[in-house]
Amino acid sequence: MISASINAFAFDGSAGGRIGTAAGWCNNCIGRLNFLRQDTIVPVKIQLEKTRFDDMIILFISDTAKETQEIGTTFNNDYHELMRFVGENRLSPKRFLAWYYSARSPWIMDIAVETDRLPSALKGRVKSRIEKGGEVLIAHLLGPYSELHKGYTQIENWLHENKRLARNKPFEVYLNDPFTVKDPSEIQTDIYQPLQ
Repeated sequence: MISASINAFAFDGSAGGRIGTAAGWCNNCIGRLNFLRQDTIVPVKIQLEKTRFDDMIILFISDTAKETQEIGTTFNNDYHELMRFVGENRLSPKRFLAWYYSARSPWIMDIAVETDRLPSALKGRVKSRIEKGGEVLIAHLLGPYSELHKGYTQIENWLHENKRLARNKPFEVYLNDPFTVKDPSEIQTDIYQPLQ
């Protein structure tokens, strides 16, 4: 999810180093993620952009959090498993993403990482797919996760005002780590809504 964390995953050229680095990334970064931490009242900045994106190779785990307070633990566990798999298969992570398929608990979601290539084989709960690129509306958000709903609202309003239809579910792309920024107003998240 997190550009700082992608840098922390830098490979040192040896298979052992790759796996070790991935494990360190999971333990030091993902293990501390708490997507539900209490945010103070912080204004959110949202900018909409209509653009295009390329096909993405996605590794993901489909999971469910029965209650809202379980989302953080679910993300932690699933990203840990994904990053271990990425390291073991010598893949390079690009972006960290999530798809939500429910609007309230139980939270059904795909927790995902974009990689440079498909692995030769899948293992455990890890699945793969190609997210087809094309025209997209992106809501660039600067602010706490608790305000992400405002980005979804702006996307819905834009679709209605511009008489456009969504193609597939929107997904979130996490651009930085909430534990390395100074305050919640610096958290960066993009919401991608593919367009028909």
